[in-house]
Amino acid sequence: MAGGWNPWRALSRSPEVSVVYGDPGEGNVGVVDLRSRVITLCPSLLQDERRSTLAHELVHLERGTPCGPGDPEEREVARLAAARIIAWSDLVEAVKWSDDLEEQARELWVDEETVRVRLHHLTEAERETLARARASREGQQGADAPRLTG
Repeated sequence: MAGGWNPWRALSRSPEVSVVYGDPGEGNVGVVDLRSRVITLCPSLLQDERRSTLAHELVHLERGTPCGPGDPEEREVARLAAARIIAWSDLVEAVKWSDDLEEQARELWVDEETVRVRLHHLTEAERETLARARASREGQQGADAPRLTG
């Protein structure tokens, strides 16, 4: 899947931004230095984790906002990065496939936390669409079965 925004492609269009692999500091898997425009990623991250972390750090860079855990801006950056990297149509397809967060993350080529954040910030209409996607997976038929719409 992963048909949405690609953080590596976005990075390639920003030659003033560099990525290095190193220790981003205790409790972090990635950090961005806003002045030098250098993103540091933990070298032990798996590919889906690197994609998710890079997306998150690029949103920090765009917004010019350094912050830490628990900061409201950190939650907003996580929300924006998750919405950007997980295309709506891909999320619907992943939910049609499974309700298991790990399977959804694998299908979407992101880490589980990014899926969790994306699902947490759905609108009511989006929740209803995903409920219909689940129902279609479970084979609900008849008048009670909602129709899936995009």
